[in-house]
Amino acid sequence: MKENKGPLWRAFDRLMPEKKANLTDAERSELVGDLEQLVTRYSSVSAHFDPHSTENAAKRLIKVYSREHRAADVRRLYAVIAKAFEHFAAMSSPMLAAAVLQTSLDAYESAGMTEDSKRVRVIMQQKIGESKDEMRPIESEVIIKKDDIEKFLSAVVVGDLGSTFVKLAVEFLPKRKDLEDAVKKTAEEAPLMAHISQKIMSDDRVMATIGSVDEDPFGRLFEPAKLIYSSSYIWLLQAFQRLVQKHEVLPEHFVGWANRYVIFDDTGLLLQGVRAWFAGDYVKTVHVLVPQIERAVRNIAGQLGKPVTKAHPKVKGASVAINLGDILYSDDITEKLGADLTLYFLSIYADPRGLNLRNELAHGQLELASMTDHVARLLIHTLLVLGLWKELAESYRKTMAENK
Repeated sequence: MKENKGPLWRAFDRLMPEKKANLTDAERSELVGDLEQLVTRYSSVSAHFDPHSTENAAKRLIKVYSREHRAADVRRLYAVIAKAFEHFAAMSSPMLAAAVLQTSLDAYESAGMTEDSKRVRVIMQQKIGESKDEMRPIESEVIIKKDDIEKFLSAVVVGDLGSTFVKLAVEFLPKRKDLEDAVKKTAEEAPLMAHISQKIMSDDRVMATIGSVDEDPFGRLFEPAKLIYSSSYIWLLQAFQRLVQKHEVLPEHFVGWANRYVIFDDTGLLLQGVRAWFAGDYVKTVHVLVPQIERAVRNIAGQLGKPVTKAHPKVKGASVAINLGDILYSDDITEKLGADLTLYFLSIYADPRGLNLRNELAHGQLELASMTDHVARLLIHTLLVLGLWKELAESYRKTMAENK
């Protein structure tokens, strides 16, 4: 066996493809044996311990043994990977441990070792909680001139209330093409970061993994989308303040606009949610408006001719309402909504890579500190978008047709 694993791996990859190379059985056996020795060498708790090399060697063997239907050997190698990364985690800081334990957990599952997978998940949850102490806030100062704000307000808060609602809805709606351009620019400026995957963690779990720009271009759109929502704080605050002052708007104005296309069968709860926002009760605003927004998007799906129920997963003959995920990951629905509206609803409400408000609230994981005035304003902005959904969808379709 060669000391340098690199040349051996390159030889293995070249000589052991799915279709047999011109190798004798003895030569193939020798290559496999050499790789088995590398797995043993790098998985052993010794000076040569290297979990990544263990995984690289083991996964090559797993491909070979899978083709040969050697299920026991496949499970054995997954177990080796799992134990190697669990040991690596035990040697690491909480933040690094939380990241690498996902590999261990996945490998235990592939090995059919369910109890070990559950055990590692508990450890990973603990490490994620401990990793908070290693995190540091990243702050940057943004200077906004008063003249710039006034110029912006004059452009979006105009004499006609309906026109103002339209301008506000469009102004704070991210465009997918702009987000794609932002990701491309970031990749050019920081190519290394563009190739590194990212993990989004909560208190006790990995909420999502975002791949590299090449592997996961759609997943990379959520970070700039969240940045837009965050940086819109002062602009949206000032815009709504000017709106109330100029037009003396009432909750009924927002409710009436949101229901222009009759996507709410009953506006009673919607009105309660907007009134709570006017009163500064943001906890009530979030708890009332988020489910109502989901209800509205479901009714939009119905207006597009799509079923709004699905079979109950456990109770035979029963049906349940489709949720935002069912809607926003359905190609035939999102094709009609358009890429901008689809990404908007996903990034705020229904994807763990975004703000994920609907899912966090539904599962009791949205903290009190997250129910802020700005989050409430984002919900009110969504009501303006809902009142304009047909125009926005049609505008997107026309733009796409023109660019073909």
